[in-house]
Amino acid sequence: MKDQLKRFIISHSFLEYVLYSLYHLKNSRRLLRESERRKNISLFDYDQLCEEMPFGPFERVIDNNLYGHAYQIKKYAGIGTDLRAYLEHGLFWGGMLHADEYYWHFNRIITFSTNRKLDIEKKLPQKTAIPVGPYIHYAKGIIDSSNFELLKKELGRVLLVFPAHSVINVRATFDFNLFLDEVDRVKEGFDTVLVSLYFIDAKNPEARKIYEDRGFRVVTSGHRYDLFFISRQRSLIELADMTMSNEVGTHVGNCVHLGRPHYVFRQRTVRESEKKGELERHNSLFTSEELRLVESQKMEVLDAFSVFNDKGISEFQRKIIDKYWGSSEVKTAEELNGLFG
Repeated sequence: MKDQLKRFIISHSFLEYVLYSLYHLKNSRRLLRESERRKNISLFDYDQLCEEMPFGPFERVIDNNLYGHAYQIKKYAGIGTDLRAYLEHGLFWGGMLHADEYYWHFNRIITFSTNRKLDIEKKLPQKTAIPVGPYIHYAKGIIDSSNFELLKKELGRVLLVFPAHSVINVRATFDFNLFLDEVDRVKEGFDTVLVSLYFIDAKNPEARKIYEDRGFRVVTSGHRYDLFFISRQRSLIELADMTMSNEVGTHVGNCVHLGRPHYVFRQRTVRESEKKGELERHNSLFTSEELRLVESQKMEVLDAFSVFNDKGISEFQRKIIDKYWGSSEVKTAEELNGLFG
């Protein structure tokens, strides 16, 4: 019922604008102040960085207000108006479209790559998809250069780890000991292991303890409403000399786009939920054909990154990242302004 009501509202411009205006007037200044305050909080202070934040939209499309994507893109391009487009908040696989994409009254969709553009326009021929490459390209790191150099000197050679993460009402589980043993195996030659946890997992003391007991340092990019989430993630990646994960996700392309080699440890992840019907809702997002394509596409990326190599990034790996993340599609500030300003 909640999803049905939301989709009715977002398909009607006037109703959607009224709802947006209420949240914007109530919370946007609070969100901006709190996001600015958290810019100065240590990357290691996960308790403060993961505290709840108000939903204070600066964009009419709800998903555009996640992870600071739209905020940072507009800041990069000097755009002061609404993007008037649905910005996909992550890398969607298998040709799957978020259900909201069908309902939003805006007729443009911002995405990563030309490959994704073709998927979108095949299912939504009445809309135009615009690839802009990895959104992290448009964010500045959250740490100034002098403090960055000091922190890098303290940390030394860094291995940055992105474990498979939970989402709201759905928990990610895998063989933690197997994964930690693999991190221990490849960490030789590194001075520090940073484990970047999604804010839901970073708020969980048991989830943090798993990594801290091995001597790893837990960090986070912050709350999903934080306007500098993507900026904080950029700084974490730039601090790293090598990155790794145990699941294919948006972070893979972000790391490679920023020039950091990446390794994906092959491991099965299971999603669990105590909330009745949540897994069924989560799984219903994909048709059987989309699920087949999801596995095929993820396997293509996994095959390219499943061997640990901290010496550099191959041309083949760069081609895979360009195919799905659209590194060659990044736009100048002028081009973004021409499209959305």
